[in-house]
Amino acid sequence: MDNCSRKPTRSGKPKRKSSKRKAIKKIYKKIHKRRQKRMSLMTILALLVLFTGGAAAIASARIGYLLIVKPNEVRWVNHFLPEWAKIKYLDTNLPQSRRQIEDTIHRKGQIVGKILPLGKNTEQSFLLPILRKRPSCQSDCQEIVNQEIVELRAYHHYDPPRLTLEKYYEKIASLPIKGPEESFVIAPLVNITNENQGANIPLPLNQIQPFGDNTLPSGNWFYLRGQRNSGNHTVTYGHIIYYNPKRKHLKLMQSWTSPSGDNPKWQQVTGNNTKELVVKQTVGFEPRIRVYQIKYFSSISNPIQLGAIELKPPAFKDEAYQKALLIARSGLWRPAFKWLQFIKKQRQRKISANSMAQIDLIRLHSELSTKQANINWASLSQQVQVYLIDGRWEKALQVFEKSPDSTKEIASLLKSDRGRLWDRVKAALQVNPKRPQVQTWGALILATQFGESRARTWLKTQKKLNRSNLSRLNNLLKRLKDEVE
Repeated sequence: MDNCSRKPTRSGKPKRKSSKRKAIKKIYKKIHKRRQKRMSLMTILALLVLFTGGAAAIASARIGYLLIVKPNEVRWVNHFLPEWAKIKYLDTNLPQSRRQIEDTIHRKGQIVGKILPLGKNTEQSFLLPILRKRPSCQSDCQEIVNQEIVELRAYHHYDPPRLTLEKYYEKIASLPIKGPEESFVIAPLVNITNENQGANIPLPLNQIQPFGDNTLPSGNWFYLRGQRNSGNHTVTYGHIIYYNPKRKHLKLMQSWTSPSGDNPKWQQVTGNNTKELVVKQTVGFEPRIRVYQIKYFSSISNPIQLGAIELKPPAFKDEAYQKALLIARSGLWRPAFKWLQFIKKQRQRKISANSMAQIDLIRLHSELSTKQANINWASLSQQVQVYLIDGRWEKALQVFEKSPDSTKEIASLLKSDRGRLWDRVKAALQVNPKRPQVQTWGALILATQFGESRARTWLKTQKKLNRSNLSRLNNLLKRLKDEVE
């Protein structure tokens, strides 16, 4: 009766079964949540392992690359390795004390040169020349001649991880050194003297000097120097070296040679804020100067270069300007500069910086040429020579005419000309054919070198001389002929 009297639920099932199901569902949800958390943790761990492994692989590859290409950048690896496992080939690039650096160089049979500062002093950074004994020199050679510079190294102070009493330095740049070729060194002599062209063999460099000029672009400028005796000339030669502290880079900027024995120097030539490098190459009375300007480029590896001021091609498209440069290239510096001064005054707004550089180069030569022409030389042949070099044709003729006893001396001068005086004659007549004094000297040069018949034939191709100038020439030709006979 009692059981039958119970009222059924809406679903027709007892309440006890419904509560059990709810409990089971709750338990299932808890288990599901725990599984999800475990899966999330497993996923995160897997990703961490994956990323860590990838990073380790990339780092290992990077270290391996640096060990091959730039081992000095991973020298710290040796601090974590036992003695037997240390990477031996890194030893030469590891920071060393000065004593260790010198010992390493001596063990290779090389010589440590005098260190030069790359900053305020040598305690922070320095340039170290490395020399070796020349195999071709015997034991009785002078010490400085017996050695040649074969390498330049730049070192910078290094703070080791442990405190030490000695200072350590790391090598930050190096530059192998080979001297300029003999043919380059004696080239300025070849066209003026009887010097042979020389061989394509490098000549030794045994000295290095800094340029003591604070107005130069940031960095350190040096010149390497060697010396060679060639006939009556002691030629100095070498390289210009530049150290860029920002890029920690040593570069050979320019080779140079000076048959007059002068060292290169920096001076104001073009009027720019930056000085120019000047190398004097005068041979005898022939003025010759090489001038190099500092050029800036956007190149990362080579932002600074030295460029020579050349007279060809002309930097100004003007007929008069081009003719002025023509006679300058022949060696008529003073007439060329006077002409250019006139052109500059007339066309001032059109003169570019490159044109001004060419004009300033000609001015330097003109100053040398004029200075020596203004000297009263004891030798009449020398007096005639400096007048001809400076384009003073009439004055040179007057000296010749008034000095009959000097005919042989002057004839020898004209006969030994290797083309420099003749080039001046040709250029002067090309610009202005109506110059009897120039024609006269052209005929005298040809007569001494090839005979009077050749001189007469050449005169027929020129503007006809008037009676007075022809008579003057005939008298001088007769003197030359009598002297030869």
